[in-house]
Amino acid sequence: MLATISKEFKLLLRDPVGFLLLLIMPGILIIVMAVTQDSSYKDLQDIEFEVAIANLDKGKTGAEIAAAIDKSDKFKVKELGTDTTGLAALVNKGDIKISVVIPANASAALVNVSNKIVNAVSSGSGIPSVFSANAALDSVQVELYIDPALKPALKNGFRFALSQYTTQVKMNTLMQRLGNMSGEGATMDTLLVQQMTNALSLKESQDLNAGGHSMPLNSVQHNVPSWTIFAMFLIVVPIAGNMLREREEGSITRLRLIPGALQKSTLGMMLFYVMVCTLQFYILILIGIYILPLFDLPRLAMGTQPWHSFPLVIATSYAATSYGFFIGTAFKTANQAMPIGAVSVVILAALGGIWVPLEILPRMMTSIANLTPLYWSFNGINNLFVRGLGFGSTLSSIGLLLLFGFLLTMLSLFITKKRTT
Repeated sequence: MLATISKEFKLLLRDPVGFLLLLIMPGILIIVMAVTQDSSYKDLQDIEFEVAIANLDKGKTGAEIAAAIDKSDKFKVKELGTDTTGLAALVNKGDIKISVVIPANASAALVNVSNKIVNAVSSGSGIPSVFSANAALDSVQVELYIDPALKPALKNGFRFALSQYTTQVKMNTLMQRLGNMSGEGATMDTLLVQQMTNALSLKESQDLNAGGHSMPLNSVQHNVPSWTIFAMFLIVVPIAGNMLREREEGSITRLRLIPGALQKSTLGMMLFYVMVCTLQFYILILIGIYILPLFDLPRLAMGTQPWHSFPLVIATSYAATSYGFFIGTAFKTANQAMPIGAVSVVILAALGGIWVPLEILPRMMTSIANLTPLYWSFNGINNLFVRGLGFGSTLSSIGLLLLFGFLLTMLSLFITKKRTT
């Protein structure tokens, strides 16, 4: 096993092109993608986005706000009912991207402030007050929860749209109350108009990130981890190439003649490339921390507990290595293995949210993305680097990656045994 590790290391050093592929080229790719996408990453084309709404209001205000959101071609409403228990945690984990909670007294507050404004207008016109008002219902707040990993363009777009919807509902309520009074030449008190504006204001939670961690998603936070994971899976090229070369040279046949040697050699090869992928990850992460700021880009942030990423990186390295081992085993020639291995990684990257955020992909594509190892790894990294969650948030990703690697390893061994037989 140790001899195999030494052999793979020598082969890697003897292949400068492969070395460039593993370290230098992905580093250049990260820099280029972060720089070129920095401006476009701040803006996003209009898309239909799902908004989860918990309407606690028993009047018509909540229904009007939900209907206004649903009528927009940019947003689609998902009703949550009236139970908001654990809603903030679901948003923070990324299970829900945007959620709006309409308070129970929304309609009553709007009507109450509208009554005060109408009474002031009536008083200025010499008309007795026509509506009763309750000082305890001057203002309520619509609560807005947004996934910390959501792109700034989507966040700002929805905040602006929701502000427009609530303003429309407030003005409609006021105009309805004014329509019930009589008199001409009346003017509204400035303070009361301001009260009407504040009657249904927005309140966004600023501390959804665990432990007070606050890191808005930008081109660096997206591109450095995503393209690093992509580069890790490109290990399929040197692994498959070495395996096919050894098969053609006959060294695998000689190993099979030694009892137990093939298994130890395979284990040594996989351990070596797991170490290479792990080292590759942290070298490329250092580029995001120290090199990208030289290009006037933000510094990569690794969350509040960066070393919690190590188990996830090991699991990703094992999944990438086992995939390369499978490609090198399943195909018989380099003309088969190399194109399929490289192109399949590109496809997995496109499906896994490496190129573009999954939010802008069709629903069918996002469902497929949930089945890809690159998505599992990238989602776990986002939980640590962007959402500020702890090690527990990566357990599902680690489990899926280890299962993926184990199944491919067993399948590769089965193919090898069957071919040998």
